[in-house]
Amino acid sequence: MCAVQNQPQVSLGTALELVDLAKTAVMGQSLEDLAGSILPTVRSMFEVPGALLYLIDSRMASPCFFQHGLDPETVPGIERICSERYGLNSTHSGPQPAVIPDESAGNAAAKFLLYPLRENDSYLGLIGLMLQENLPHRLSELWDRFLGLLSNAVSRLAERLRTEREISQLNTYLTVSSMLSQSLGLHDMLEVALYCCIEVVSAEAASILLVDEEKKEFQFYQVEGPSKHVLMTKTFPLEMGLAGSVLKTQQSEIINDVQSDPRFYKRIDSESGFQTRNMIALPLTAGEEKIGVLEVLNRSDEGPFTDEDRLLLLSIAEEIAFAIRNAKIFEYVVNSYCKQRQGQPSCRGCKRPLGSWTPCVRYREAAI
Repeated sequence: MCAVQNQPQVSLGTALELVDLAKTAVMGQSLEDLAGSILPTVRSMFEVPGALLYLIDSRMASPCFFQHGLDPETVPGIERICSERYGLNSTHSGPQPAVIPDESAGNAAAKFLLYPLRENDSYLGLIGLMLQENLPHRLSELWDRFLGLLSNAVSRLAERLRTEREISQLNTYLTVSSMLSQSLGLHDMLEVALYCCIEVVSAEAASILLVDEEKKEFQFYQVEGPSKHVLMTKTFPLEMGLAGSVLKTQQSEIINDVQSDPRFYKRIDSESGFQTRNMIALPLTAGEEKIGVLEVLNRSDEGPFTDEDRLLLLSIAEEIAFAIRNAKIFEYVVNSYCKQRQGQPSCRGCKRPLGSWTPCVRYREAAI
């Protein structure tokens, strides 16, 4: 076990290295750059075989694990145990030794001295030093101050990531909203909208299921992903599957273990060859009208979908629902009124356009 020192003296060289570390932490422009600068220096300062940085700030899209000097074969097991033992709900309050078994190498184990990173009452993660026989539990007051600066730097970068993510999400929403406000080429617009949904939540596929009230079934109206060619125009009963449940309750859901959910309609996966792991399902509702369901499938990093993902897609789903309803209304007006009124099969050469109706103007321009 390591020897404990209450207040060890620190050499001038070590003090200067800690000052340089603090400067690096303060000036870091990304978490990757921060870890890439901090960990090699820490490892060299204390002459330890390896060092790690595990960050779990709630403002980040997912936890981050960085290491320097660890055996690549041990990294997955160490990262997994960091996630299990020191996640967001961790009570890790002070430096303590921890034995992290390396399941990939039989009975081997790696020992680390773990220091929590906190800012005010927020837990940000930890920095870990691979244990050496003479490494003290308490390194020095300067080390404590460095940990404070490192915590501040991590918090600042996590806030920047959240801001950048929110700006990106807002831009996605505005792009989708702008495109869906048009009335022509609905399939093309929905294709782009689904790709935006896939990109913004890092998914593999997405589908729009429309309600056919007469036949009491869902129709795959637009599909983007590996099974598009199989699923387009396929149907299944309204009461079936997670889509049926979401349509009935009109409540969006995150289902991160689809295969274990008894509501999951497995026939679609069986026919398409696509294996659904998790999804976000959202009702498409325009006013009082139930249009259908938007499904976004399989987080691409195999992680879980989050409530932040759901809330973003919720605003996009509303735009999609109104775009589909407006397109249906426009198609009905054109087929049942406009074309009969002018006696022609298209809008080309219309002599009595509805000049104040923007969709009418666009439709005639497209027919020229």
